[in-house]
Amino acid sequence: MLEPMEERILEGTWEEIASRGPELAGRRVRLTVLDEPESGGPLDVALAPLIAIAERLTSPTPAESSVDWSEGVVEKFRRQGFDL
Repeated sequence: MLEPMEERILEGTWEEIASRGPELAGRRVRLTVLDEPESGGPLDVALAPLIAIAERLTSPTPAESSVDWSEGVVEKFRRQGFDL
């Protein structure tokens, strides 16, 4: 009966993984190239174009114009973990 193979996960840059070549010589390996995460900016900057479009699409009546939705929106995103 075959014994299960020990599986290890190595993660790092190509140079860091390649430096472990002697340790991995003769072994079966699987390599997955990960996309670099985009450098994120502040949420308000990322959402500014979407907010501008939404503001153009809405035309509140005079009674609705006194309602301030911004506090509710900010609180919603704070609860989801965004730093506003």
